[in-house]
Amino acid sequence: MRLFLILIIIFSLGITACENRNNSAPDNSGVVDPNDSDPNDNDPDPVKPDPNKPDPDKPVLGQYDYAAYFAETAPTIDGNGNDPAWEKAEWKPIAQVWMAPGSNGNANETVFSPTPSSKNFYGRYKIIWTEDRLYYLAEITDNILVHGRDPYVNPENDDCLELFINSNGKGGNHVANNTAIAYHMKLDEENAMDYVSGQQNVLPFRNGFIKRNHHLKYRIGNLDLPNRRSIDGTNEYTWEVEMKIYPDTLPVNDNPDTSPPAVPEKLSEGKVLRFAVAYCDADAKGQREYFMGSVFIDENNFSNRSRNQAYLTADVYAKLYLVK
Repeated sequence: MRLFLILIIIFSLGITACENRNNSAPDNSGVVDPNDSDPNDNDPDPVKPDPNKPDPDKPVLGQYDYAAYFAETAPTIDGNGNDPAWEKAEWKPIAQVWMAPGSNGNANETVFSPTPSSKNFYGRYKIIWTEDRLYYLAEITDNILVHGRDPYVNPENDDCLELFINSNGKGGNHVANNTAIAYHMKLDEENAMDYVSGQQNVLPFRNGFIKRNHHLKYRIGNLDLPNRRSIDGTNEYTWEVEMKIYPDTLPVNDNPDTSPPAVPEKLSEGKVLRFAVAYCDADAKGQREYFMGSVFIDENNFSNRSRNQAYLTADVYAKLYLVK
């Protein structure tokens, strides 16, 4: 009997030892985690974001969309483009052919090739914002400057930068309204002409154009306008632009003489607009030779098979996201 009890006790102790051995935590004191930046501390490193997963706090951009960063200090509009406010902003190209020369050498709405050489035309842009304004910086290479037309008579047939903006971000037709604004900015650093289809010669419009000079302030660096050339001979110009943003309820006849003046919008993080940046390259023929844009426009979506649609509808614009 005593031997039987001793055997039972020994058997029970063996089971208890096995359970304790199986339940004990492994000793990892000698194992180094290769992902731990400091293996001597007792704190795990924070989980690093997966670069292949989208950041939920940032917009998902389409190919031609743009995320404009907030500027704590607005840039000085002097045509230099060297303010710290521009450093974080990304360059995007103005490289889509909206119109190319036809058989007569002038821009044709249904001709989209060849692409101009980089000596003939090259363009890129960036955008930032403050609570009160949008700011554009554009670098343009243009080997021949054309200027001198009456701003109300086909300003697109002089060299000019065009900025298209749709403040509510919803698109829509730009016909007898200010759903969008199509600024034609002349080399004189003063006249910004908007074309509104359906207005023609209804004063203060002439030939469909109206001055919106009070919406913008801009300067062009390296420009010798009287001699139609660059100061340093490079044919490279820096356009620096300050733009007020107005709601789409802005009266269609708003102009520098409007009294009282319209009140621009305040801008804030998360606002989405629609936009396009373009350049009319005239090249001394008395007509526009190339029309280059920042967004691809599919001519097959229009009955006239033309890419020259940005002055008519904001539906072809890209999205502009205001972020911090």
